[in-house]
Parts: sequence; structure tokens; C-alpha cells
Amino acid sequence: MTRASRSGGTKVGALKRTWMGGTAGYLLARNLAFKHAPAAANALMRLTNISGRGRGRDGSEAVPYFRGVAEDYEVIARAAGVAESRGSIFAGKRVLEVGPGNTQAIAMVARARGALHASGWDAFDVVSRDRAYLNAIYEPLLDAIGDEGSPARVIELLGECRVHATRAQLEKQAPFDLVISRAVLEHVRDLETLHRDLAALTTDDAVVIHKVDLRSHGHQLTHDLDFLLFSDRAWNGLTTHIGEPNRARFPRYFEIGERHGFRTLYAASTRVISRSEAERIRPRLALPYRDMSPDVLSVLGFWVVQVKPGHPLASRAIHPESLQPAPHDALAPF
Repeated sequence: MTRASRSGGTKVGALKRTWMGGTAGYLLARNLAFKHAPAAANALMRLTNISGRGRGRDGSEAVPYFRGVAEDYEVIARAAGVAESRGSIFAGKRVLEVGPGNTQAIAMVARARGALHASGWDAFDVVSRDRAYLNAIYEPLLDAIGDEGSPARVIELLGECRVHATRAQLEKQAPFDLVISRAVLEHVRDLETLHRDLAALTTDDAVVIHKVDLRSHGHQLTHDLDFLLFSDRAWNGLTTHIGEPNRARFPRYFEIGERHGFRTLYAASTRVISRSEAERIRPRLALPYRDMSPDVLSVLGFWVVQVKPGHPLASRAIHPESLQPAPHDALAPF
């Protein structure tokens, strides 16, 4: 190694340490705010309209997003072989959406496409949202999917649908035939309990479709995996009361699901970095990440379709060690 390369490495190392210190300070400040003043912190999130779907996606501007989200579930269901035609994934089902956020737009689309019932599971309060705010999304969305965009139709579809905060509340609506989520599971700290609860809330032949985002969610300096430089102890201590990524890599989701009776039928990557990029940073990552293969570390997002043991396709379960690409041309660009 030359003196110049050693000097360059030292500068990069110092920059990384400075970045890690700044990131830790930011996370700590947010964590303390949500721990000691949760009402004020949540009020600020509501005031700044943090919805999880990006800024500017309210009213009619939200229609392409929600339409795309609903259609993505249908595309992936067909790719997995658990649905034959458009809309059939919802028809006749009791649907549970994990993490619907600040609307029930997907529940409404599911109902419009034949779902018997749709519930949400989220700590975010959507019930108190201004009805005008919600209808400005719901009505044009119904028009866009070929339904009737009217207040009466919204009430008809969502009249019995609720978003619940606890498993105990959901048990009154259970069992569910279909569970869906998008960019939610990566924020769940206790994945074991979530899967245990989902197993208890679903029928023996249920279908589960998750889209999981394994990216850093903005916590990187020069590399997509910079957020794995922190030890688990440090990261978890800084994020006890905020929804930062749990940092689990894709095999863990399959392993946990398997333990709780969910058989993987289909898994496909949504975002990847090159194997060489993963290999480049791997020696500097904290444990256990530095011991993971570049093939695992390179996956920054994935779709997974799982079924319960009573599903007719359960015998086709797979145990993927690497992922095929998702059918990007058929999916929404969100």
C-alpha cells in the first residue's frame, strides 16, 4: 500500500467517523423527543404531512401512487401463482393491510374489487383525518379504477372498515385470508412477535404479500450500506422510539416466517447493488453484517409471497438463498 493510498484511507475513515457521530446525535435527539414528548413529536409529523408515500401525493396527486400500489399486489400475486386474473387476489377475501399509513385507500380499492372486508393494522391515527382530505384522494381514485367516485360510494366501501392499533382489536375481525404490506416490515422492531400475531390472525390457507425496503432510509454517506457500520447495540439504543429500519437482511424474513408457519412461494429483488460494491464495504461493517455474504448484502429490497400450510400451493415452498429480479416493467415506479 502506498503512502497516498494510506492517506486517502485515513481521510475516508475520519469522514466516516464524523458522519457516524452526527448521525448518532440526530437519531438520539429524535428518539428522546418521541420518548418524552410523543404527542408533540407526532403532531409535528402530522403538521409536516409525513405520509410515507413521498411529498406532494395528496388529493388527486395521490391517485397514481395508490392505484399502482394496489395493482402491484395483483402483479406479484399472479407471478407467484396465487391469483389468475386482475382483481382476483382481493375477490371474496377478508384483507388485512399492515401499515396503511394515513389513509384507507388500499382497503377501499380491495373492497371495490370484491373483498368481503378490509382492516388495517397501524399505530397511525387515520380515523381523525379530515374527511375532506381523505375524500379528495378516495373519490378520484375510485374514478381511476373504473368505479363511482362519490361520497356515498366511499361510505359504502369503507363503512365497516377500521384501522386498529392492537392484535386484540383485530381479533374481532379475524381471521383474514390475505395480508398485504408495502415498505412496512423493515420498520418493525420485533419481527418474531409480528409473525406470531399474523399467524394467529389468519386462516390456515391464507396468502401473505410483503414488499420490504432494505435501504438505509437516508442514513448513508458514501455507500448504501453505511448504516450497517453501527453495532446493533448502538443502533437499537438510538432508535427505541422511532421507526428507523430494523436492518434485518432478506434471509431473516424468510427464516422467521418459516418458524411461524408461513411458506415462501415467491421472492424477488426490487433493488440491488453490485456484488463488488457489497464486498468493498463488508470488512468494515459491524457484526453480524460483516460475516454475511455479498449476495445477501447486495439486496436492498424484495417482494415475498408466503402461504399458510393449508394453502393448495404450500407444497411448492422454496428456500431462496438468492433472489431473481422482480418484474419491474409490470410494476409501478414507486
